[in-house]
Amino acid sequence: ALITDGRFSGATRGFCIGHVAPEAAIGGPIGLLRDGDIIEIDAEAGTLEARLSDEDWEARRRDWRPRETDYRSGAIWKYAQIVGSARDGAVTHPGGAAETVTYADV
Repeated sequence: ALITDGRFSGATRGFCIGHVAPEAAIGGPIGLLRDGDIIEIDAEAGTLEARLSDEDWEARRRDWRPRETDYRSGAIWKYAQIVGSARDGAVTHPGGAAETVTYADV
């Protein structure tokens, strides 16, 4: 199975689970997994469960550090600065008030 906090290209085949949140980049559980961890998938119930003890989760959370990036400007940097988590809809200005003005004649 493919399990990712990313999006799909449309060419994905087989059993796939995407848009897992909270994302690895902010210390979500998917970012704490390691090669060899056993993950139980129940498609009917819509659940994922990593077979880790509470102690293992806590140790991994304690040791987690955000990944450094090589970019400090450009489109990817701008996107990362203004778009919220997929968990919150991946929208700009998360939690902002609705706009009341439109600049299009629709």
